Amino acid sequence: MPNELTPEQIQRLLEYANSFDAERNKRWVNISHKLAIFDHFLVVTAQGLGKLDSKLLKEDELLVQQGSTSGPFGDMSDHITMSYLWVLGAYEVIRSLEQRAREKADFLPEQKESLQQLKWRFERLRIPLAKFEAAKKYSNTDSHIASPGVNTQLGIAWQVSQDTWITRRELSDSMLELFESINA
Repeated sequence: MPNELTPEQIQRLLEYANSFDAERNKRWVNISHKLAIFDHFLVVTAQGLGKLDSKLLKEDELLVQQGSTSGPFGDMSDHITMSYLWVLGAYEVIRSLEQRAREKADFLPEQKESLQQLKWRFERLRIPLAKFEAAKKYSNTDSHIASPGVNTQLGIAWQVSQDTWITRRELSDSMLELFESINA
């Protein structure tokens, strides 16, 4: 049958399904409960983003080490798409927390400035990814398209201006570290 997978493709599918950074995921689970101060659903959202981050992290490592991902068909399209979707979802969490901190003085006062800075970093990438326009703060320098590429150390990245690349990994690390700093 033409639609049957070869044993090699099945093996690659299994490897792909099992590529996961368990320690990274544990960090996300631990911080997720702190986010219940905003809304209980955010716990589930953070855990989902964390699980996806933990898979993308492994894929980025493979990409950097071997020049390809574990995807069963040997291309990077799934990895780029999942990285793109992670950025969009993570941005909404940061945006919501930053807005609450801005509107309510007693909500995460120690993280208010960090939330704002991280939101701006995400926006620089998220706006061209989602709206096909440069972020307003960077409309004079950035492209209306964030072009995907590969950072040779951190994996998937997007070029937002002639001399600026933003990696998903750097955004994820910053987000995780910020959430770990919350004393809830």
